[in-house]
Amino acid sequence: MTDTTRLQALLDRSLGDLVAERTQMAIVFERFGLDYCCRGKQTLADAARARGVPPTDLLDALGDLPDAIDTDEVPMTADLDVLTRYIVEHHHAYIRSTAPTVLTWLDKLVDRHGAWHPELVHVRATFQRLADELFMHMGKEENILFPYIDAMAASKRAGGNMPRSPFGTVTNPVRVMEDDHALAGELAEELRALTHDFTPPDDACRTYRLCYDELARFAMDLHRHVHLENHVVFPRAVALEQALV
Repeated sequence: MTDTTRLQALLDRSLGDLVAERTQMAIVFERFGLDYCCRGKQTLADAARARGVPPTDLLDALGDLPDAIDTDEVPMTADLDVLTRYIVEHHHAYIRSTAPTVLTWLDKLVDRHGAWHPELVHVRATFQRLADELFMHMGKEENILFPYIDAMAASKRAGGNMPRSPFGTVTNPVRVMEDDHALAGELAEELRALTHDFTPPDDACRTYRLCYDELARFAMDLHRHVHLENHVVFPRAVALEQALV
């Protein structure tokens, strides 16, 4: 298969599968505004069409990616309890450390620049809602879903039996988490629209620019976070539960 044929074949594959196979593709999808987490079941062709992105531009960008492996991510083939620990220590910790700072910055920006940039009021309210949703979501994962997934992973290694579940099948909390992810994705897209792709205005002060830079990083981290759960951890957890029955 030629390189051109291989790249063309990517258009028929889902965004989620592509990033799960090669995390570096997330860099390109972020650049073109393609949602590979909450809308990760879309094919690359459909996502490009919906966003108005020429497929040739996407294929050129994907073809330019280096061959090096993305070393910032935990291997997708790691045991599930390794992945859940990575999510908590990396993505959850980032949200807990960053959200309060961003909210403080937004309070200052609304106070100092809100009269000239009234959209800041909506940016602040939307980010507050997103942060509140994520904090509740992380609590449910860390106290309910992840301990069960960890127990299944440990049971598989030990050749033991299915651990007792407080919620029936794992598909029940997974469905709730996916609904949470969908709402978080909508709020992140609303932030992107309100901030014009996180682009500060010409008269923005240093805090304004720092805040928008961090909002962009926050959205990118959220995309990778949700992708890892929706398209790697959750499907593997469902399959593992079925295998242990």
